[in-house]
Amino acid sequence: MKLTRVKIYGFGKWSDVEWNLKEDYQIIYGHNEAGKTTLLTFIKSILFGFASARGDEKFQQYKPKNGGNYGGELQFVDQDKVLWTLRRVDGKNGGDVTLFRNDKEVPASLITRITGGFSKEDFESSHVLNDKNIISIYGLNEEQLETEIMAVGAVGSKEWLVSADKLEQASESLYKARGRKQPLAESIEKHDRLLKRKSEFDNQQVAYSNINLELKKAQDQYQNNIQQERTLSKQRDELSNLNDKWPRFVSYRDLSQVDVSLNNIIAREDWERSLKIDQELKTLRQNTVSFDSSILTDEEQGILNYYQSHKDGLDYLNSKKDVIRDLQFQKKTVNQRLNDNDIKIDSLHASNRDFSDAMQPLTDEELRQLTQPKPETVTTQNLNWPVIGVSIVALVLATLMSGPLRIGAGLVFVAGILYAWHQQQDSARNSSSTPQTMTSFIDDKGYRGLSIDRIQALQTVIHKLDELRSEQNGLESKLQSVNENLSQWQAKINDLQLLNDPDDLASNIERYFSKINALLTKQSLIEKNNLDNKKSQQASYTKIAQLEETLNETLSKYAVDSMDEFMKLHSEQLQKEGIVNKIEQDKSILGDDIHALEQFTDSDELRSRLEQVSRQLSSLYKQNDELNRQMGSIKTKRQQIFDNDEYQRVTDELAQNELDMVELYDQWLADKLASKWIHSMLDLATENRYPKMLKRAEHYFELLTDGHYIGILFDKNNLQLTRKDKMKFDVHELSKATTVQLYISLRLAFVIEISDLIDLPILIDDAFVDFDKIRTSSIFELIKEVAEENQIIYVTANLNSDLPKEHVINLEEVNNGSKDY
Repeated sequence: MKLTRVKIYGFGKWSDVEWNLKEDYQIIYGHNEAGKTTLLTFIKSILFGFASARGDEKFQQYKPKNGGNYGGELQFVDQDKVLWTLRRVDGKNGGDVTLFRNDKEVPASLITRITGGFSKEDFESSHVLNDKNIISIYGLNEEQLETEIMAVGAVGSKEWLVSADKLEQASESLYKARGRKQPLAESIEKHDRLLKRKSEFDNQQVAYSNINLELKKAQDQYQNNIQQERTLSKQRDELSNLNDKWPRFVSYRDLSQVDVSLNNIIAREDWERSLKIDQELKTLRQNTVSFDSSILTDEEQGILNYYQSHKDGLDYLNSKKDVIRDLQFQKKTVNQRLNDNDIKIDSLHASNRDFSDAMQPLTDEELRQLTQPKPETVTTQNLNWPVIGVSIVALVLATLMSGPLRIGAGLVFVAGILYAWHQQQDSARNSSSTPQTMTSFIDDKGYRGLSIDRIQALQTVIHKLDELRSEQNGLESKLQSVNENLSQWQAKINDLQLLNDPDDLASNIERYFSKINALLTKQSLIEKNNLDNKKSQQASYTKIAQLEETLNETLSKYAVDSMDEFMKLHSEQLQKEGIVNKIEQDKSILGDDIHALEQFTDSDELRSRLEQVSRQLSSLYKQNDELNRQMGSIKTKRQQIFDNDEYQRVTDELAQNELDMVELYDQWLADKLASKWIHSMLDLATENRYPKMLKRAEHYFELLTDGHYIGILFDKNNLQLTRKDKMKFDVHELSKATTVQLYISLRLAFVIEISDLIDLPILIDDAFVDFDKIRTSSIFELIKEVAEENQIIYVTANLNSDLPKEHVINLEEVNNGSKDY
């Protein structure tokens, strides 16, 4: 279906207007408040019904203020060139609908031939692109971003994916295979503990309450220490963060002292106009000195000839100088971050003199062994007293009896004594092995000669260094990529003989084209001068006077006497603007930490405070380790004594625990199966469309990114992008601008793919206002290509002058009373 005519009886600001639309793409131009969005809302309202008067929807009704007719018509043409006219006017349930097929009224139920059975929400989620869609991409976290982009593949799937994720999270909040803190996992662990406690009960009764009081005292002290640990840990993290930001804060503080006040700022148009006038004056003055000498030198002519011969390549370089400048800026920024990381690494080495690069991080098991108490000497508690008792009884019997019974009792006595002795030797051997093992892994991992407390403290240093080196590797990889791109541009610039300054490639291009523009201006003036003899020469004097007057007006405006002073003033302005930008950048990165950093006079004071908090925290760790050992010992004693009431309480608690486990398991299984079912259903719903959609989206994405990305891979709920250098990226690794380009590519590809279900125009409401000139140009090229298969209606306040006028409707002419629309 192609929308060919829009007729509005009355809707918002529009009354009694009509437009004919192109079947491929139609650009509707107008300033803010011109009625662009109102027009798109009218199209959606005629298709799917007017907004109701309830709640916030009443603001989307757009009923005419003058009380005129409310509604209008949309005319479509289908693939068989049949005309369909959809008329909707004021009425109940979204308005009264009348449908015509080739001017013959047909049942309103046939509206599905136009809408494809889509609801307004489905249509907006697939066929409508506006600034709200685009801006929402910028505010998503990594998980939300992947869900948003993957949901493009099926109408309504976003809500299902969100539901599936919530169900999966709900199931994992109950139980994970390796989890310990989830309710079901805790119930299972608690069940094991209760069974063990129940099996260990005996019939002894002792003073159970005294042990509990002792345990509670230790637990209260432990909890108090935990609270202090959390407070100090938070302080340590905050101070560590401030310490990392200190170099940038020093830069911000120093630059803030610089006078960056700008009086009488030079406007961009004044600067460009003055440069042009100055260059024109220089050329005119040179030409008026001697009419006969008004020719280009051989060198100048040679430069222009070279430019004409290589115009395409040179103009292409000029169009890409901003890209090159951005790469140079990236290189500078990455180098700065590398230097910052080097400082952090050196600082860690300096503050930990006993640290060695040969040290390896300890595993959790090795750390536990460090804090485990050393085994004590085997005592008589290791003896197997029941066996020894049997042996003593056998000895007594052997003494009292005679004959074979005496011999048998004697053998039992000897066997019992040998078994008890052998068991004691095994226990002694086992108890002596632990210190040897502990010493072995400490030496192997490079901690020889260090105390256990120091070894534990160094774990944080090792992990911090690993993080910094990992970040360093990433930055070096990015720097290599940027250098490779710059080398490619440098080779192109060098091939075209523009390379004078290899450290600033963009300036090479800028200087060259400044020189070319000057020569072209000079050449134009010379040609004009040679045609006009003395009359032309006199005209040049008049022109010089006019230009000097205009230039002097600009110079007076900025209180300078010459162009040199004007250029010097502009240079100072640019320098101060650069300082202001650096201050704003530092301020943005530092954020609220600026006030905290200002409390310290220097970095030594900050590091001293950080070390003080770290020592306090380390002391608390030691106290808690000791309290843990005390509580473990007390609990061991308590497990050996109980009363009958305690035994009954454990039995009742075990029964309740088993009921809780069954209930939690039922809930976990229901959430898990529901999540898997949703994913399976969505896979079935989209598996036939995804391959073709992704292939089309790859083409659109390559076009929008100027060939930088060439592939899109969707595998097991994971979206990966392939750059032209074959590097692969996850979607959350892309820049925000590139993410938006990917989102647009997938949205448009999806609309084309479902055109067999719904063939309505794509509505774009100024969705690309934040795009730069190059990306906007790429968007318009994509619109033209997509429009070959699906009609596009694009409203904008920024008109591209290169677009064919027959594809543009100017709403300003309508508002001014013109009827040429």
